Amino acid sequence: MNVDTTRFGAIEAKPEDLVVFPDGIPGFAGRREMVVIAGGDLLGAQPGEDHPTLFWLQDTSDPDLAFLTTVPWSAYPDYDIEPDLDPEIFADTTADDVCVLAIVTVRRDGESATLTSNLLAPIVIDQRNRVGKQVILDDGDWPVQAPLAESRPTGAL
Repeated sequence: MNVDTTRFGAIEAKPEDLVVFPDGIPGFAGRREMVVIAGGDLLGAQPGEDHPTLFWLQDTSDPDLAFLTTVPWSAYPDYDIEPDLDPEIFADTTADDVCVLAIVTVRRDGESATLTSNLLAPIVIDQRNRVGKQVILDDGDWPVQAPLAESRPTGAL
């Protein structure tokens, strides 16, 4: 499948790169199919395992819509969650099938930038069935804007 993207140009996505979001992503009505763009498989995106840490979720129909995501345990080793999975979407999902990603937001202030992760509403993907959903955790202690990284202007101390 060919996918046009603003950030990466035209890319050829394999069927195993496609993830269907039956309920869409909150705030993005009608966006149901995304491809995962990464430096490696999602497999291993579990706590304590080696894995790539950054992934793009690129919408297949809107070249401008892509979400930068991260495997949360790479930056937040204490991120211990048990998301409530919708049985209609994740009917036969096992723990080994699940990949959890946090959406990363870049906030710019002049020449500096701050990156935050949404730990309260992670993206959950069933890797075997290629379905996903953004879930809101029952545990409201996790922040929507957890600090991830901050850059400083060149020459700043």
